[in-house]
Amino acid sequence: MRPRSESIGTLGRAPARASKQPPVVPPPIRDDEPQRGAIRRWIHGALFENVGLKFLSMVLAITVFLLVNTDRDREITARVGVSYTLPDDKVLVSPRLDEVQVVIKGPWRRLSRFDERELDRIHLDLRRAASGETPIRVTPEMIHLPPGLTISDWTPHSTRVQFDDRVEKIVEVNPQVVGRPQHGYVMSDAKTAPATIKVRGAETTLAALAIVHTRPISVEGRAESFSAETEVDAPYGVEVMSPAPVVARVTIDEELVTRRMPGLVVQLRGEGGGDPAKWQVEPAQIDVTLTGALLAVEKAKARIVPIVKVGPDGKPHDVDVALEGVPPGIGVKVSPERVRATPVK
Repeated sequence: MRPRSESIGTLGRAPARASKQPPVVPPPIRDDEPQRGAIRRWIHGALFENVGLKFLSMVLAITVFLLVNTDRDREITARVGVSYTLPDDKVLVSPRLDEVQVVIKGPWRRLSRFDERELDRIHLDLRRAASGETPIRVTPEMIHLPPGLTISDWTPHSTRVQFDDRVEKIVEVNPQVVGRPQHGYVMSDAKTAPATIKVRGAETTLAALAIVHTRPISVEGRAESFSAETEVDAPYGVEVMSPAPVVARVTIDEELVTRRMPGLVVQLRGEGGGDPAKWQVEPAQIDVTLTGALLAVEKAKARIVPIVKVGPDGKPHDVDVALEGVPPGIGVKVSPERVRATPVK
């Protein structure tokens, strides 16, 4: 018999071979891992440690930044009005300089509170200025700014002036009428009292001026004459010496018209026992022309009837055409005035 193997167990088989697990190898330790951890800890501390103190520091930094920046000089543009003192015997005929544009420099805190409407006007005294020669200079000293602000530039730097002699003149006053009266009425006349007025202005301007107009006077919807106070609307540069209101007298009348009514049929009427059915006229139609007030003519057009009266005599004859329905005050013209009446066969 073979000798029993020493590897055989007590149960007659060899014990199972134990499997070995591979050893767990830890990940290699990077050389920068300690540095990264330190950075994370620094960021966490920078964001979340002493939050109140850090917020206060940020507010102070912003405040200092704003104060420093608002104290810097800046510039804005503004407009300044201009006023004049003129010679008593002269009129300024050149274009007026109404405003000067200025560039104002200063701290923003002062500029933000600045209001150009509070600036005094630039005053130009032209009583001794020569006409059209030396330009009138505009200087920064003429503009008074609040403390802390200065003028860095302005436009224009000067202006030229041209004068003309001041004279007086008598001119007519013409009422300026606007609108339309009520239907059937017209404005027939308009006058002012006084009819003339004295004005004053530049000699060259008044040389071509003969009439001045009033302010508009409305006749819209009017059917009767009326009077109204108004004022003279003088041209630019012309001064009215007596600025009291003038009285405008406006006359409203009925509108007179002439209206033609063509092709009116002549109607026959019996007279003295005559039978209109036994007669005919030639021509059978006539034309009628009415003259008078518009409203009366329009009313009469619906009522007028041309008639011819015929008697018992059966002979042809000429007869006058009469009109029925013509109101008083209306003029009429008939064409033809007579027609030929003949018996019906």
